[in-house]
Amino acid sequence: MSYNWSVWLLPIAKDKKILTEYITMYSKLYGSDRFSPHLTLFGRMKVNPKSFYSFFNKVKSKSKIEKVRTFSIKIGDPPWKTMYMQLSLNKNLIELQKKIDKKFKLYRNYKFDPHVSLAYGNFTPDKKDISLISHEEMISFSSIAIVNTPNEIKN
Repeated sequence: MSYNWSVWLLPIAKDKKILTEYITMYSKLYGSDRFSPHLTLFGRMKVNPKSFYSFFNKVKSKSKIEKVRTFSIKIGDPPWKTMYMQLSLNKNLIELQKKIDKKFKLYRNYKFDPHVSLAYGNFTPDKKDISLISHEEMISFSSIAIVNTPNEIKN
């Protein structure tokens, strides 16, 4: 059995609403698929997530991370970082990601790069489209999720 599971940090409701609006706007502009706003703590492992539920129950209290500073919106490598908002590292985010990394590094090497994607897909955004939104200066997160992340974005 093959799994493609990722560990996501999910934004608080207020930030989720704003980020969803940005993602929706860019997906309409570029004809790309929509997705839920998130920060990937560890991506695309071929493991059965049920084996790790007790671990996630232990770390879920650490998933409330407030006021993570954002940097500018950037254009990156398609398809997963086509357009994104880079985030700064803060003490709580580093601590949580280290716990996640320690648990899962046996299954895959993963380079943590804190960001929130705004557009996925195999296209190159126009640089002028970065200015269509005024990005949030801070984003807060409220929960952790284990998400099936297949190769096709629409799934």
